[in-house]
Amino acid sequence: MSIPQAIARRAALPELATGQTTAFRLLDGAGDGWPGVEIDTYDRHWVVQTREVPFPEVLRRTLPEGCLSVWWKRLDQQDKQAPQCVLGQPPAGPFTVQELGLNYEIDLTAGYSQGLFLDQRPQRARMMERIVPGQRVLNLFAYTCAFSVAAASRGAITTSVDLSRPYLEWGKRNFALNDLAPDAHFFCRGDSFEWLRRFAKKGRTWDGIVVDPPSFSRNADGKVFRVEHDFPELVALCLAVLAPGGWLLSSTNHRGLTPARFRGLVEAGASLSQRPVTQLQPGNMPPDFTDEPYLKTLWLASLPGSSR
Repeated sequence: MSIPQAIARRAALPELATGQTTAFRLLDGAGDGWPGVEIDTYDRHWVVQTREVPFPEVLRRTLPEGCLSVWWKRLDQQDKQAPQCVLGQPPAGPFTVQELGLNYEIDLTAGYSQGLFLDQRPQRARMMERIVPGQRVLNLFAYTCAFSVAAASRGAITTSVDLSRPYLEWGKRNFALNDLAPDAHFFCRGDSFEWLRRFAKKGRTWDGIVVDPPSFSRNADGKVFRVEHDFPELVALCLAVLAPGGWLLSSTNHRGLTPARFRGLVEAGASLSQRPVTQLQPGNMPPDFTDEPYLKTLWLASLPGSSR
């Protein structure tokens, strides 16, 4: 499949045809006949991601129609460098894209990630459908607070937790981009495990919780988190602060975990918590992601009236 054919394939998708989403995957590796090559568009700025294959030379020579700039990000480098502009006119600085009609700040030069995880769009859409105004939503490992913005846009009161103060400040700017007052919400800098224990001691609860941690991380004290080892404890801590009748979205992009193994980790956490829960339909990846379904998502619901 050629790149123009891949673009046409996305243009035919109903959820992208509305114009309310300007950041999505244009080409997805082997799913579009380009193994090792992915192209994400951020409002016509293309980020070409390669994994152990050369950069597509066709994108060095001529700027594709409708494209403003082309960037290259190496997925096979250990140091995880920011993408580099190889063609076209780079934006003057951070700029705004839309997803599901909401605005998010993108910065192609800020680091390895650009500010919005595009593969979580279906989960944000599903969460927005569940929100009732006034509900409390806790977003752990919040990054730039995209889930928080989506929840707040439907009237939820959100709490965002992340180790990075700059990312939380970025999140506040995303709130402002959508005419949502950051001061009406809560932003907590620090380790999600520590905050969950603190919340439990204070008796705080939430109607919905999003937990989408990195596969591997290290907190300020040097403590290492690994999804395959620590996710059950994380789920148990989340369920300890989930209100009766609430929901928990658990997710990981760890490619080494099978869906069955991930489900086992979540179920182990539910068993540790001793909270009666039911599993809802698993999440899914966006239709523009046609290659390996690496993202694992599982929704849980606590039973009404259930608590420890």
